[in-house]
Amino acid sequence: MCAGCEQGGGGREPVLLAEVLASTAIELGSAARQLRAVPDPRGSGGTSCKRCGASAEWHRTVRGKWILIEPGERAVGSVPAGKRWRIAGDGTAVNLGSAIPADTCRISHFDLCPARSTSSAAVA
Repeated sequence: MCAGCEQGGGGREPVLLAEVLASTAIELGSAARQLRAVPDPRGSGGTSCKRCGASAEWHRTVRGKWILIEPGERAVGSVPAGKRWRIAGDGTAVNLGSAIPADTCRISHFDLCPARSTSSAAVA
């Protein structure tokens, strides 16, 4: 308990930290199960781009959104910072931001799609 709760001067009933942590763990576990239970709205695994027809794979991001990732790995030097992705063991797509992985990374199909608008910056 915090010092204020121990002294009883806070005007509240003391709350044990173990009780707070236990209820929080239960709520977080329930939320995680619900997130895993949401099916992939785009089908499972590989698909093709509706614009250009190229093969790609849908992956959920760490923020719960979906991104179409190009198949295969690319040399880090060929992918600009901020466009580099890793696929975690559970299939989650993780944007590496400006981090420079040692060898290879993945890239979003949206950054390479030949059918994207011509105003978009090209990625080599």
